[in-house]
Amino acid sequence: MFFPSKTDFAKMFEKNSFTEETIVSRLKEISKSKYGLISINYILINCRMEDLLTFIRNYGISLPDKVFITRYEYIIMIALHLTEMYYTTDIQKKYEDPLEYIGYAILNEDIFTKYLINIDFIVKQDLIDTFADLYADLGVTVYNTSTDSITPKMDMYSVRKKSTLRTESIFAMTGFDMNGKSYSETKSLIEKANSVANGSIFVTTPIGVLKIGLSKLLRDMNILNCKLYVIDPSRKIIYGLTKNKKSEAQNQELKEKLIRKLPRAPMRAPSHVFELSDYYFNESNSYDPLDFRLFDIYGNLEHNRMLIKEEGDPRYAEVFRDLIIMEITSGTPIISYASDNFKELALASGFLAAMDSFVTQIGGSEMEEINYKGFYVQAAYGKSTKLACFLSIPADKSLKERLKHLIGLFEERYEDEIEKFKISGNTELFNSREIIYLIKEIIDV
Repeated sequence: MFFPSKTDFAKMFEKNSFTEETIVSRLKEISKSKYGLISINYILINCRMEDLLTFIRNYGISLPDKVFITRYEYIIMIALHLTEMYYTTDIQKKYEDPLEYIGYAILNEDIFTKYLINIDFIVKQDLIDTFADLYADLGVTVYNTSTDSITPKMDMYSVRKKSTLRTESIFAMTGFDMNGKSYSETKSLIEKANSVANGSIFVTTPIGVLKIGLSKLLRDMNILNCKLYVIDPSRKIIYGLTKNKKSEAQNQELKEKLIRKLPRAPMRAPSHVFELSDYYFNESNSYDPLDFRLFDIYGNLEHNRMLIKEEGDPRYAEVFRDLIIMEITSGTPIISYASDNFKELALASGFLAAMDSFVTQIGGSEMEEINYKGFYVQAAYGKSTKLACFLSIPADKSLKERLKHLIGLFEERYEDEIEKFKISGNTELFNSREIIYLIKEIIDV
C-alpha cells in the first residue's frame, strides 16, 4: 500500500484537494497503523453542541453558509482545519502525525474532558469480569486472587492446561484509576509476579493508554515481558496489543505454592455451551504493536453506526430505588434521584420522612451498608459529601465501586459549589439536570 509522505500530504493542502470523502482515508493512511484506540467521532458525538461550537470558534474554523450542518460535517471541518495547522506550523515537530494532533487538540480542551466518562467508564470489577469472560472463551480458566492469602498481589491468575501447564498473573487498572503513582506500583507488582507464573498480563482502557502514552506503555510492557490488552467499554471491543514470552524468572516452588492457595472454584471456566463475552475480540488481528495508534477517525458510514445504541435495560434499573447526596457533616441533602416507581411508593407511604431521618444519621464507614425496613441502603463517602443509595437487594461489588466513583467524581466536578453550599445551603448552586445524568450514567439506572 502507498503511504503519502508528509511532504506529499502538505502539497495536497496547497492544491486544496481534500474533501469530506478523502480526508478520513488520508488521515488513516498517513498514520500507517490499522487500529485506533480512541474514536474522535465518539468524543464529539457525546458532547453538547454548544461545546462543539465553542471549540470551533476558539480555533477560528470557518463554517459554510448552510441552514443545517450535521455533527459529522462539523467533525470533518475540525479535522481539515487541524490537519492544515499541523502542516503549516511547527506543531508537526511535537506530534507523530496529524491524527495524533487532532486527538490531543480535542482532549486538551477542558470542555471535552468531562465527556471521557462516556467513552471510557468502567469500574475495576467490571474490567476484571470482562477480561475473565474473554479468557474463558479463549479456553483459559481464570481464578480470583484478590484475597490477602495470595502473594504477590494480583487481580487474577489464569491456568491453561494442554500438553503443559501455562499460567499467567493478571493485573487490571481502569483509565480513571491510572496515574503515575498507581501505574508505577502496578509495574513493580508485575515484576514480582514473574516469579510465580509463566507470564503476566496488564489490562486497561483507552484512557489509561492516553494517560501513560501509547509508546511508553508498549515499551514498558516489552521490558516487563507482559501482554497488554485494552478494553474499550464504549464500543465493546477488546484489543490485544502485545504478546509475552515464557518468564525466565519464575520459581517453580513459589508457583506451586500459589496454585495450591487458589480458590477451589474458578471465577470463570471455559464453556462448551455458549460464549461468555459480550465484547468483540479478533485474535488473528492482535499482538502486533505496530498495528495500533492512539486515535481513530471514522468515515460517514462508520460514524452513523456509532449513533445506533444497543437496546437493553440499564443494569441496575430493577433494583434501584433512590439515591441521595448530602453534605457530610450536617447531612443536609444536596440532590436526590428516585426511580419513577419508587417516587409513587415513597409519597404514598410516607417513606420519605423515615428515609430522611436515616440519611442524616449516616456517619462513618461502619454504616456503609444496612437493611432498613425491607430496603438495602448502601452508603459511600467523600471528603465533603456522602451518599445513600436505596436498593431492593444488597449492592454487588460492581455497584459499590460505582457509588464510590460517583461521590468522588461529584466532589471533583462541584468542589467550589460544595464549599458555597456549606455556608448557604442553597441547592440551586448545582446543575441538577447534569448531576442526574451523571448518576444515571455511572450507576447504570
